[in-house]
Amino acid sequence: MLKRSLLLATLALPSLASVKAQRPATTQPAGSNWQRVQALPLGTYIHVNARTRHMPCTLKAIDADSLTCIRDTGVSSKDVIFQRPEITAIKLAHRGRSALAGAGIGAGIGALVGGIEGIHNNYFAVRGAFALIGVFAGLFAGAPTGYLTDFTASTIYRAP
Repeated sequence: MLKRSLLLATLALPSLASVKAQRPATTQPAGSNWQRVQALPLGTYIHVNARTRHMPCTLKAIDADSLTCIRDTGVSSKDVIFQRPEITAIKLAHRGRSALAGAGIGAGIGALVGGIEGIHNNYFAVRGAFALIGVFAGLFAGAPTGYLTDFTASTIYRAP
């Protein structure tokens, strides 16, 4: 029963972590202009969504018509140039914050599942052990899920 509950909590965590508030398509977020992108310091890690491709990269240069960033593949790095009309959105990465939020969500779900599993036991210490095991299982599932999904990334530019 415990294994099944932990498995369900682990499988449910990524779907919970990826839930985002939806904005109406007709409104544009405040301050989503190209000047905000131009104000970013060089070397900032960003996510660029274009019409034909999406990629995380490091900001190298920006001007009024284009954005150049460095795509690091681990083996080599190459410059990628995006023309402003092809860019649909730019997000500022917050992987650390996403990992912490994912760890907190996972730990909370794990404690809940572990606590529910421990209710069926008569010994208080065993109930606490179930909850603690659930906390650590959720923590270790939630932190990497939050880091990889980066669900707290901030949108700094959205094409009009």
